[in-house]
Amino acid sequence: MKPPRSSRDLIKNWHRREKATIDHLVRTADVPKTTPQYSHSPFTDSGLAVEDQVRKAWSISTAGVPIF
Repeated sequence: MKPPRSSRDLIKNWHRREKATIDHLVRTADVPKTTPQYSHSPFTDSGLAVEDQVRKAWSISTAGVPIF
């Protein structure tokens, strides 16, 4: 029969597994993306900034915001 494992051995193995997981995540995070990320233009086709276009299309009367 195997002798019971000490708490020190259990903690050492736990830390070893935890370090392996962290090292794996760090290695995958440092890999540069090969495909270029698509980003949207900050301006619409009409030339307005996207925020201004959204603000122009939204109005309180049609949004259903309760007024107290």
